Amino acid sequence: MSGLKIHYDPFANPSDEESWSETGICGIYLNDGNSTNDKDLVSCKLCIKKFEQADAEVAIARQQELNDMQGFVDFMNESSKK
Repeated sequence: MSGLKIHYDPFANPSDEESWSETGICGIYLNDGNSTNDKDLVSCKLCIKKFEQADAEVAIARQQELNDMQGFVDFMNESSKK
C-alpha cells in the first residue's frame, strides 16, 4: 500500500463515510484509503498544486450553505410574523 498516492478531498469527513467525494481535486477516482482532507498527508503532486483552488471552491460552497441557511431563517421569521 506504500505506492498508493493519497489525494486531497477537501469535503471529506473521516467520521462520516457518506461525505467522501468520488474524485479528488486532481480528477482521479477515489477509492477506500486513497484520499484525505488533511493536506499534510497528501502525496499527489497535482492535488498539492491545486490546494489554493480547492480552498477557494470550499469557501464558495460553505458560503452558499450559509446563504441557504440564512434564507431559511429569514423565511421562517417572515412566516411567524403573519
